[in-house]
Amino acid sequence: MTEGQPGRPEPDDPDDRPTRPPDTLPGPTAPLPADRYAPPPAMPPAGGPPPGALAGFWRRLAGALLDCLLVGIIASAIGALFGLDTFTPPADQGDRFRIQANLTGPYILVELVYFTYFHATSAGQSIGNKIMGIRVLDVAGGRPLPYVRAFTRALMSNVSALPCFLGFFWALWDRRQQTWHDMVADSVVVKASAYPPGEFGRPAR
Repeated sequence: MTEGQPGRPEPDDPDDRPTRPPDTLPGPTAPLPADRYAPPPAMPPAGGPPPGALAGFWRRLAGALLDCLLVGIIASAIGALFGLDTFTPPADQGDRFRIQANLTGPYILVELVYFTYFHATSAGQSIGNKIMGIRVLDVAGGRPLPYVRAFTRALMSNVSALPCFLGFFWALWDRRQQTWHDMVADSVVVKASAYPPGEFGRPAR
């Protein structure tokens, strides 16, 4: 534009230049085609270890058998100490009931003390667990169980055994491979190789 020619002067500042109307600007509120909608955000993963870190049923069973054998030996020794001849063959049906009751009392007492103590220690392992390389831990934080919950788990394990060991076999189809006593105590059994003594947040490398 020449001097003296009527018209609008050119703006010196780029910010003063005219822009498109606001309704033509693309933005996050502009609708997208139906096939381009963003997917909903993924839900955070559930607490606890990943499935690959959970201890398998047969490894747990082997550890439980080792623990039961050890508890049985200790219970037998305690029974003998207090004059309970637990393994003498019964002479008749009445004696059979008496001897079975004598065996059950020391066994349950030793079982409760044994599993409560070992599962509430820093390692979260009974002797059978340690041999089989597994640990019993809190399902959310990955820490050993408190003594109250370890005792509750040990007590509930007797209930799990009542209906043909259904409470133990429950781990075969449960998502976290939890038994009934795991569910009551809010515990989970993991591989010690994946989670050595520590927390879920510090798995083995």
